[in-house]
Amino acid sequence: MKIRTLIKILLLITGSLCVLSTILQNPTIELYSKPMTVPLFFMLYWFNVKKVDVLFVLVLFLCFMGDIFLLTGIENGFKYVLLSYTLSYFILFYFLFKNHKRIDYNKIDLIYLGVFLVVWTIIVYQIYAVTNQSMGDIRSFGIVYIIILYFLLTGAVFQYVNIRSPKSLWFTIAILNFIISDACFALDKFYVPSLELKIINAIYQLLAVFFLVKFKISSSDSLKIKT
Repeated sequence: MKIRTLIKILLLITGSLCVLSTILQNPTIELYSKPMTVPLFFMLYWFNVKKVDVLFVLVLFLCFMGDIFLLTGIENGFKYVLLSYTLSYFILFYFLFKNHKRIDYNKIDLIYLGVFLVVWTIIVYQIYAVTNQSMGDIRSFGIVYIIILYFLLTGAVFQYVNIRSPKSLWFTIAILNFIISDACFALDKFYVPSLELKIINAIYQLLAVFFLVKFKISSSDSLKIKT
């Protein structure tokens, strides 16, 4: 069995255990299974590239630390979670700008982007509106976090429409999965506690990191049809 296949099988097992722990509301299973996922994601990345990108490894490490802070329940742990993921998202801006190409939008692209921007802005505002009152002393952290995610997905979508490469597609999908995960976490914690939201958060958090690895190992060649 190839090592990459074995890593994917182990990821499927540990990821399933993470989701199962959420469904069963069993923190013990999560405590032992979740910390294993990010090292496995690193191994999946490592065995698919010729040279390891230290900044990308730092992103994976920050995601790992965010999980650890949540699982251990240390004092002010949630602030450290926000800090970990905020730093990782800032680094992802670097990869976004690194993959920038000359702007090449047509009229249809601009219409789609305009619709996306309106809908995305409304969604972000609605999430903020129902959660901001319950954030308490971390409200300022929460606002900064929301703004960062807003511009990160906006930049990712604009870049994908401009380039349409596998790399830009996986990056956009990864950021979208992070946002779905974070939105479900915020709604569950600050608006309406819900097992369904916890399960969605658990699933999309794992998918986000997986697609992030796919982004780093995929091609940057443009698939955009020239007209």
